[in-house]
Amino acid sequence: MGPTGAGKSSFVAKATNSGDEGVGHGLISHTSDIKATRCIIGGSNVVLVDTPGFDDTKKSDLQILESISDWFNKSYKKGTSPSGILYFHRISDNRMAGTPLKNLRVFKKLCGNKVMPHVVLVTTMWDEVDESVGDERFQELKDNYWRPMILQGSTTYRYRNTLKSAEELLLQLVERKRREIASQKQSADKVRLQKQMADKNMELRETDAGRELYSRLDQIAEKRAEILARITAQRHQAGDQATADDLAKQYESLKAELDETLRQMQALKLTSAQRVAARIRKTFKVRFHFFFFVLPFISDQQ
Repeated sequence: MGPTGAGKSSFVAKATNSGDEGVGHGLISHTSDIKATRCIIGGSNVVLVDTPGFDDTKKSDLQILESISDWFNKSYKKGTSPSGILYFHRISDNRMAGTPLKNLRVFKKLCGNKVMPHVVLVTTMWDEVDESVGDERFQELKDNYWRPMILQGSTTYRYRNTLKSAEELLLQLVERKRREIASQKQSADKVRLQKQMADKNMELRETDAGRELYSRLDQIAEKRAEILARITAQRHQAGDQATADDLAKQYESLKAELDETLRQMQALKLTSAQRVAARIRKTFKVRFHFFFFVLPFISDQQ
């Protein structure tokens, strides 16, 4: 797990020796759906589950959280839980703010404290920074943002973007799992989101991850509303038409983003049954229009 562009898909491709297919090279998300890939590590079968970040360019944060929760629930019903969770972070980021911080906060709420010993905080993009700069940022992450997780048992790993480095990390998880099995102390700890929805029958909106996402969306909506108010004031004071038109375009673009944020907040308030009903209504509306335009064309061909 981790933000878009942190190197999740690249890691999977490297670990499975599957080349560069499906790997993003910019800020555009390549992993818009959850993907599971099998590989052999140290003689053991390993399944790597690649998830999109909460800053995905193709899906909303709510859709991402829904897909992750659905995957956890389905896997739990099959009697499986993650043996380890890898959280990816770019060491090339010069500060921990905005999107990376949002991803981390939702991730922590999603996992819960009991799973932290199974979390590995993986830093990537070491080849894009000087080693001394990377060391300084790495230490800051451990001393500040990651400190509560490390104190609860999470470990860190410097991923060097090589097959050897990927296999080394996964082998650590495999060996830990083997020790648990040998000592008959297999962890019964579940991801918090998994436990809250599967065991406690909570709605997504009631979970800690759902509440954290709602809080984040609320902050974004408030900030965008403030900017819209400033743009409106600037439009009234614009000295020429070109400036007014430019501000109008900015206003419409930001207004669309605010509307989408508010839509996600409203959807997050709904129960799962209400969300399914809303998706069905939207689907049938689209299908109706599709047949309305296509069927006359088909009739003409006959």
